[in-house]
Amino acid sequence: MAVIENRRELAKIIKKPRIKRPRQREAWQKFSQNRFAVLGILIIAFLAFLALFAPLIAPHEPLEQKPVRRLEAPSFEYPFGTDDLGRCIFSRIVYGTRYSLGIGLIVVALTSSAGTLLGLLAGYIGGLFDETVMRGVDIILAFPNIIPALVLAGLLGSGVSSVVLALVLTQWPTYTRLVRGEVLSLKKRAFVEATRALRASDIYIIRKHILPNCLGNVIVLGTLEIAHVIIFAAALSFLGLGIQLPNPEWGAMLKAGISFFLSAPHLSLFPGFMIMLTVMAFNFVGDGLRDCLDVDTEVTRA
Repeated sequence: MAVIENRRELAKIIKKPRIKRPRQREAWQKFSQNRFAVLGILIIAFLAFLALFAPLIAPHEPLEQKPVRRLEAPSFEYPFGTDDLGRCIFSRIVYGTRYSLGIGLIVVALTSSAGTLLGLLAGYIGGLFDETVMRGVDIILAFPNIIPALVLAGLLGSGVSSVVLALVLTQWPTYTRLVRGEVLSLKKRAFVEATRALRASDIYIIRKHILPNCLGNVIVLGTLEIAHVIIFAAALSFLGLGIQLPNPEWGAMLKAGISFFLSAPHLSLFPGFMIMLTVMAFNFVGDGLRDCLDVDTEVTRA
């Protein structure tokens, strides 16, 4: 009887973990009260609409050259003007949304998955594996964010795949460090100890109790990191190590317009504005998610 009562007490502890997350309705109400977060969602939805329906929205082909119309100012036919080869800047920016959003989402999906997995294993297993993983994290984070990406991009060459691979290999440590810290705290909580006392497997404990309590931080960090990845991708293209012309990528367009900044400033202003708008939108959403999910862990990267 004593054994049965002990099991019942342990079951109560497991069913009522001390870490409480706001319910979906409460979280949405708190998120919707943040005007900047709502504005960020609307901007991201607009950018996603541009990316999905670019062929229908763009008035011209992004690679179509008309030398006789070069460096024209914004007009009804060309809303953002034309570049030095007579290409429609508005059409190129619309198609460039696919590059920026696509790279941001792909890189964050890969880095968050890999970093979260390594953080879970390092924090839960500990020992030599934890030391090995964290020393690798320390080595990468010892350099400024963009430096390792520049080196890898230079070695891998230009192109979308090279940019994605370079960013994936350099951005995962942020997630690993964050998740490992959460795991070290969670695995000492009463509901995890109770589950372990009931002889539950390690996989079950990680999947049912530890991972769900880490997801809030990972989601917030991932949203903020999309903004960082978009900036890094544009920076690599601007420096000639990322996506190259004639591809309509915002960073490459920004670089191409620098030479004509005094005579035709719209060549650089519009791509630069789109980069700023996109980064600002994801930062607004990330801040809103951090508030509504009650994330109290430092998720911003120095």
